[in-house]
Amino acid sequence: MVSKNNNGIDLMNKSELFKDKQDIHIFSNIYLIAGIMIIGLLFVGYAVYYVINNSNQSILDNRSYYGSNIANYQPLFQSKEKTISDCINNCNSDITCDGITYNSDTQECLGTKEGQLRNENSNYSAWIKPPNVSIDTLTKDFTKAVLVGYTKTMTTVDGNRIQNPYIIGNFSYSFNIIIYDFYKNYGSWRHIFHKGTPINTGTILNYQSWENLIIDYPNQSIGVWLAPFTNNLRIALTTTSMANKAYGKYDDAFVQKCDNATNNCYITDTPNGKWADTSHAGDGSISKTRFSTYVEFFDHDLQNIPLNTQVNITINFRGRDAEVLYNGKIVKIISLDGIPDTNKSSLYVMNDITFGGEINNLIYYPDALKLGDIQSIIALSPIVK
Repeated sequence: MVSKNNNGIDLMNKSELFKDKQDIHIFSNIYLIAGIMIIGLLFVGYAVYYVINNSNQSILDNRSYYGSNIANYQPLFQSKEKTISDCINNCNSDITCDGITYNSDTQECLGTKEGQLRNENSNYSAWIKPPNVSIDTLTKDFTKAVLVGYTKTMTTVDGNRIQNPYIIGNFSYSFNIIIYDFYKNYGSWRHIFHKGTPINTGTILNYQSWENLIIDYPNQSIGVWLAPFTNNLRIALTTTSMANKAYGKYDDAFVQKCDNATNNCYITDTPNGKWADTSHAGDGSISKTRFSTYVEFFDHDLQNIPLNTQVNITINFRGRDAEVLYNGKIVKIISLDGIPDTNKSSLYVMNDITFGGEINNLIYYPDALKLGDIQSIIALSPIVK
């Protein structure tokens, strides 16, 4: 039996009608919906905070993490970071880093391998990398590997900023170069950059002879030069090897030779040139086996660099092998006579007698790069074709 009120309205239908109106009223209330969303965001924020807080649970206040022998301690890296999280990210990007020390007062960040915890004051905090972290899961942030972002004038990078290779002989350099004025300083070896023998203030590098250049600058790890009379790049590298060789005389490549009788001049060792020493013969002498340090160089497939065009050059060293990559593609693999030397000298970029152009994203990485790494580096400043 259906009940009715005095006006004859069906009470059950009225109840259902009220319910429908109530439902419509709840979901049409924008303030209620906003409140629900805020509560949801608070739950998400708490979850994120919980994850971050637990991921940093190894942060130790009032502690430092330096090397076991504090007197001879050399940090893997040393930088200024705004937060300890940025410092931790540096350590995670360095596969040899076991932990960090962070000074909140000076914002100094130090990375350490095989360190030891010590008690410090309240400015210090230490963090130790969790065990069993897979190297493949660590993201390499190559923006932190940039030594020079952009320059067309002389620049010097302190050697303390440049980390020693993880493995002796394994390291990489990558840079973008644009040559605008080929004839600037024409006739001399034009300095692009080198790491090694210091350049004193006011020194002008002005060499036509490569042999004279490396006598004065024997430490190059590495050196990059533009040839005197061509738009060819030369990569120089000081190496050390066990030597037992006969050495002969070999005249410089890319040197101007002139015939006094005719006054005709030409450039040595250019393709199809008039003069080339193809024998590279020794003089027949026999020397005792010894450690020999000298400057090797190669120009393979780094010839005829186009003008007014940005190109990327990457040199990847793997022990006695050097891979030359042009715009991300391997163009040559060279077998070196020795193992590349390392030094803590500064990096000198575009000193005085240099080329007419600019370089950008000059990157050093203390290990051999994978092809994917090189593509990531190129993506920092895409090649314009």
